[in-house]
Amino acid sequence: MNRAILLVSHGKLALTMKECVELITGKQEHLYALSMDANETFESFSSQLGTSVNQLRVCHQEIIILADIKGGSPCNAATLQVLGGSDIHVIAGFHLGLVIECCLSPASPGELIANASQSISHINSVIK
Repeated sequence: MNRAILLVSHGKLALTMKECVELITGKQEHLYALSMDANETFESFSSQLGTSVNQLRVCHQEIIILADIKGGSPCNAATLQVLGGSDIHVIAGFHLGLVIECCLSPASPGELIANASQSISHINSVIK
């Protein structure tokens, strides 16, 4: 699978999520994280993200950017990257199950979302 997965988030969420995924799955050579801190501007984060995407394109044919929340600055910066090529996909609203699914499955972005959304459930209704 020649795909890079880049987590983008507010605060340290992307970095921490990467650590959690690798705790469960082992080292993921194609998983990267970029966090936006409270003092950073949208422009500076967008620039860092653009640099990261360009570096990833050297070794990867496809890049999936997983953003913490739809409409947030990291997601909006990632959305701008989509304009730069069809090899970029942005999925907003990541959680541990989705990130693991992206790391382990060659499925399309739509299939990844569908598979990961099946892992979300109201446990009370399942056990009753």
